[in-house]
Amino acid sequence: MDSLLQDLRFAIRMLVKNPGFSAVAVLTLALGIGANTAIFSAVNAVLLRPLPYADPHRLVLLNEETKQLSGMSVAWPNYVDWRDQNRSFERLSAVQPAQINLTGLDRPQHLGGWNVTHDFFQALGVRPLLGRDFLAEDDRPGAHPVALLGYGLYQRQFGGDPTVVGRTLTLNGTPCTVVGVLPASFRFYYGEADVFRPIGPMAGMLQERNDHPGIYVLGRLRPGATLDAARADMDTIAVRLERAYPKTNSGNRVALALLEQSIVQGIQPVLLVLSAAVGFVLLIACANVAGLLLARASARSREIAIRRALGAGRRRLLRQVLTESSLLGLIGGALGLVLAAWLTDVLLALVPASVPRIDDVRLDAPVLAFTLLLSLLTGLLFGLVPAWQSGRAGVAESLKEGSRGSSAGRRQQRFRSLLVVSEVALSLLLLIGAGLVARSFLRLRDVDPGFRPDHVVSAQLSLPQAAYPDDTAVRRFADRLLERAAGLPGVTAAALVNPLPLSFEGWQTNFWTEDRAVPAHGEFPNSDYHVVTGDYFRTMGIRLVRGRLFTDADSETAPPVTLINETLARRFWPDRDPVGQRMRTGSPEDPGPWITVVGVVADVKQYGLDSEQKTQFYRPLRQLPLRTLTLVLRTSVEPAGLTTGLRDAVAAVDADLPIDSVRSMGQLLSDASAPKRLSLLLLGSFAVTALLLAAVGIYGVLAFSVAQRTQEIGIRMALGARRRDVQWMVLGQGLRLALVGVAVGLAAAPALTRLMTGLLFGVSPTDPATLATVCALLIAVAGLASLVPAHRASRVDPMISLRSE
Repeated sequence: MDSLLQDLRFAIRMLVKNPGFSAVAVLTLALGIGANTAIFSAVNAVLLRPLPYADPHRLVLLNEETKQLSGMSVAWPNYVDWRDQNRSFERLSAVQPAQINLTGLDRPQHLGGWNVTHDFFQALGVRPLLGRDFLAEDDRPGAHPVALLGYGLYQRQFGGDPTVVGRTLTLNGTPCTVVGVLPASFRFYYGEADVFRPIGPMAGMLQERNDHPGIYVLGRLRPGATLDAARADMDTIAVRLERAYPKTNSGNRVALALLEQSIVQGIQPVLLVLSAAVGFVLLIACANVAGLLLARASARSREIAIRRALGAGRRRLLRQVLTESSLLGLIGGALGLVLAAWLTDVLLALVPASVPRIDDVRLDAPVLAFTLLLSLLTGLLFGLVPAWQSGRAGVAESLKEGSRGSSAGRRQQRFRSLLVVSEVALSLLLLIGAGLVARSFLRLRDVDPGFRPDHVVSAQLSLPQAAYPDDTAVRRFADRLLERAAGLPGVTAAALVNPLPLSFEGWQTNFWTEDRAVPAHGEFPNSDYHVVTGDYFRTMGIRLVRGRLFTDADSETAPPVTLINETLARRFWPDRDPVGQRMRTGSPEDPGPWITVVGVVADVKQYGLDSEQKTQFYRPLRQLPLRTLTLVLRTSVEPAGLTTGLRDAVAAVDADLPIDSVRSMGQLLSDASAPKRLSLLLLGSFAVTALLLAAVGIYGVLAFSVAQRTQEIGIRMALGARRRDVQWMVLGQGLRLALVGVAVGLAAAPALTRLMTGLLFGVSPTDPATLATVCALLIAVAGLASLVPAHRASRVDPMISLRSE
């Protein structure tokens, strides 16, 4: 223990004695450790930390799928059969998103809500903070309406008043009793969770097996049951239902995924790539500090030789050097933790709020333990080889004059060159990743969304059935609202739509065309569809390709009409004019009316700019009224200034109707490219950092080489070598190291780019232009880093260097 304290005191003295070396080493390590800690805090929160539910690894998310549609929701009768017939799950609970208006308070509010079966929270293992959970009798047709409040709404609207339990609230125009409040720790990762209601009282409207009303199923596996066994079990049930109900269930199967995987599947590849990137930055930082320690070890070779001559053993010297490197690692880790706190705040400001579990990111105990362990391992990693090299040097060789050209010095030089090659290779990998993401972002930015987003504002609203019981009431409301909205100052066009473009939400339906044979069950084509008012296409700036748009003549009593997008027209009528053709939705046993195509409009992006374009058709609101709608306005003024007027216009039509998600289409378009922009920003930052560290490494190894070769350079110049020849010799050494590093990096690049495939858009992982540009940039930076040592070498005075030897 005393010897360890002695080593520690000596290490502190040596670091204080060499402040320049210590500062550079600590700052380099802090950069690498801080970046790793910040990214690990996100990885820990999103990927590693268990979900805040009881035994979360047994929770499974289930939905239906067909050959045409993989993410289909579940028909209520199918859910009931799954629940009653399965052998793999303790519980199967249904959950359905709901648009809920809270009225009767100071002002109406739109809430994010969910309809669930009574055992939903039991499946999660969550108990209310106040009051009680849902009971079986709450979850039946005709039951008295009850609700559970989310903790956020409980604090925001009711100030944490415990007497809210038992209070009656008006939800969608229906009095509803609050029976409980959920705890603050409860999270539901598929949308806002202000209010939960039992789904049973609404089940009477969900009895059609061909109706998929947004219901998904949460299951808890029985103890000992596996996901594969559950998948086989549910597949057996799906086949049984297919035989029993061929008209509605042909081709339907059950998709299962662990809940924890389902939640993070979109962000997981991004975090893994960023983790690899910051890992590379840390390795480059370690290589740089190892190079500094090797140079310092060379300068201390006489000191170490004297200590060995006085009786210090190799083990003691090894321990001393490792103590110094570990101390550097810990100091760098402490500073890196400060940097990580800042980087984490920056990361949270950049990451879209829609990223699941991102609000759980924090520098907690596991992150602090990670930083401590990383600091110690980093200190050992970059200190091990210099310590070993110091212990190997011969005493006599180190003590004699002129030892700078010894074999030990050449070994150190070779090892430092190897470190630089590694730095260049890792930097190349990061630059390739950043370059590919940059090209993807540029391609994404050039994608035509199908509409003109400038000066368009949108707002969501939901009409409660209690206040709007029939289609006539919905049509009347739409007409009055559009009249009010169109009269607002600066508004040039107004329309209603659902779903909104680029909202990542969609409605799908089967259909078939009149000029083709009716497909077999399970083989029907599937398309997205939208319900709009007549002026929608002018409001959004969607181009009419042929035919006409909807008019006032397309009323509820007129023949059904539709507009289709170019993709649907190209796929089903490639050789003829689609205008005048007819299509039908539903099923052959229960078909809807024939719908006439009156026009073709441009493709519009719905699920992101990088998504595959789907078929789309549009129906007029007057012929297909909906209660969930989005109001869109085109303005001649800044959309942000319309919010108050928009709320007043809605209130003038219905004072109890709130609006929600007031946002410009420009912001929606920006949000659609946010993940790519975030990946570009972070990867680009790490790549630039790696490039600068690699340049410092090349400079360091060449400067050390020039110092080692002073005698050789003096002899060359004394024998007639010109300054230019000496410069090219040093430059050539730097460029050779860079070229070897580039070759190694290119050999390893396919493994990284395969990992990044999901982050790319419109760019091949082996894009030649990106690879060539990155290689040229890295070699150019290597050349610049070599200039100063080359110039210094050319200024060596032959007489002085020879006299000193």
